[in-house]
Amino acid sequence: MAKRFKFGLYQPHLWTLDDAQRWWRACDEAGFDMIGVPDSPVFLREMFVSATCCVLSTAQARIFTAVTNPVTRHPSVTAAGLIALNDLAPGRIVLGIAAGDSALWTVGLKPAPVAQLREYIVAVKALLRGEAAHWQGQTFSAQWDKWSPPLDIPIYVACAGPKTLQMAAEVADGVVAYVGFAADDITRAQRAIADGLAAAGRKSDEFDVWWNAQVFFAPSIEEAKETTLGWSPQWLTEGTLAGKGIPEEYHDALREMNADTHDIDAIYKTPERPRILVERAKRLGLYDWLISRAPGLWGTPDDVAARFEAYFDAGMSNWTIFVGGNEADRFEFVETLANQVVPRLESM
Repeated sequence: MAKRFKFGLYQPHLWTLDDAQRWWRACDEAGFDMIGVPDSPVFLREMFVSATCCVLSTAQARIFTAVTNPVTRHPSVTAAGLIALNDLAPGRIVLGIAAGDSALWTVGLKPAPVAQLREYIVAVKALLRGEAAHWQGQTFSAQWDKWSPPLDIPIYVACAGPKTLQMAAEVADGVVAYVGFAADDITRAQRAIADGLAAAGRKSDEFDVWWNAQVFFAPSIEEAKETTLGWSPQWLTEGTLAGKGIPEEYHDALREMNADTHDIDAIYKTPERPRILVERAKRLGLYDWLISRAPGLWGTPDDVAARFEAYFDAGMSNWTIFVGGNEADRFEFVETLANQVVPRLESM
């Protein structure tokens, strides 16, 4: 029987590459489908070096950049990095890309507009096909030796807004959707993707949709809700608030909620971050609305498995999961998901 679901795990490896390799191996040995390697040079090890170490320390999982951007690397640099990784692990490499987050604001740069992101994706794909690429008014071609184009390396776009979702469906191979999980949020994202596929004359089976979420294990769902919102509201105020289903009366409160999202220490180095966001959401009157749009992947392993099963029944079978916490927490998370959730899903 074909596998009904796929999981990809990623985390900011705030440790040496030796330590990161231990976690990547644990994910691979546990049977997860993808492992993400982030791109944020100011506070993480360099992405392509890290991805190389990840490839060499794993044997089965696909490795995806989680995620890079079209600002800090020329398309030829990214394409060359993908070619090199594919030399080491043919068929296991995925380019994850977005408009740009911490890799940019930490050095005073701004995210790429949708048109620039589109042009970048088209240029990288052209290089991988062995064709001339066009980027910012220049035309160039790959000159690599000992390769046989076209090279099929999927490109997934991490995005939230409808314009980027639609663009990705037109030119990329998949999306990692950062959206809310109320019915209208999911419908809105699916509609944008469908519009993009229709505009490009593509079929839905030509395009991969991955849903991005967080999973929080706790003795009960009720206890989990007191310690986490169940997702990060950061993406709601990245770029525009338009098209994300946000009631106007919440706009100012959400901006205040996310006022410190360009603070590395606050976002990635504060263990109590989830609880802090719960307290902040309650103070700002956002708690109930945010909880209503959470993916609901919290509670006991049985609770989490049951929630995933409902999503799988709705056709949402591919998931990228951000893994937070300290080093011990991250290893425990892999073990719990692999040994207490996945077997339940396989038996349902």
